[in-house]
Amino acid sequence: MSPDGLRLLIADDEPLARDLLRRYAGGVAGLELVCECASGDEVARGLAHDRPDVALLDIRMPGSDIFDVLSGAAACAPLPSVIFATAYDSYAVRAFEMNAIDYLVKPYSAERFAEAIRRVRERRAERRTNEGLVRALRDLGPRPDRLLVPDGRRMVPIQIADISWIKAESDYARVFAGGRGYLVGRTLKDLETRLDSSLFIRIHRSAIVQTAHIREVRAEGGSRYRVVLSDGTEVIVSRSRAPELKKWML
Repeated sequence: MSPDGLRLLIADDEPLARDLLRRYAGGVAGLELVCECASGDEVARGLAHDRPDVALLDIRMPGSDIFDVLSGAAACAPLPSVIFATAYDSYAVRAFEMNAIDYLVKPYSAERFAEAIRRVRERRAERRTNEGLVRALRDLGPRPDRLLVPDGRRMVPIQIADISWIKAESDYARVFAGGRGYLVGRTLKDLETRLDSSLFIRIHRSAIVQTAHIREVRAEGGSRYRVVLSDGTEVIVSRSRAPELKKWML
């Protein structure tokens, strides 16, 4: 293989999609397909065994979550250059843009595939690191350092530590941080699964608070409480959720 040759891993759970990628790869000089995967678990094995230079990964596949797979691989060895493919996850696409990671939106052409490989070669020639990828994995994984939230026509990062509370609004949620509220296209249940339960408490079916931002807990009589947060917001604790709050109280 030439000095600028690349070893490629592809991952997609659709056989037809892998057939198409195989043809695309065959049309790019100096690109050797070394591994094909149909699940997150197969990607984990392929990264460890085949040591590709570049991996083209579908975001949604059976088995282990692809972000978990990459996070685990990054803890053991340098990651390859990664190109993500997605048909519909606009949130992820904007996160990749923010972190300077290439992505392909399905369906994509052979020309767009070749362009992504060209960008990989340019980044490798400039010896750019995968810092952006590692940050994106943290942002999109199960325990993020930040959340990427809409702010007008752009996405902005907010630190998890700055979130005081989150309020349910129908099928959306409003995240309060730094004196502002951000409406995100996720349910409260979705967000609860991504937040550290040692830091956040669900005190009502429509409210999650971060314990570090609790300034005061007031008894409302019986088993009812009212939580006062660092920004002055007061949130009622439901009777069914009061035991969770009491576990945090001495």
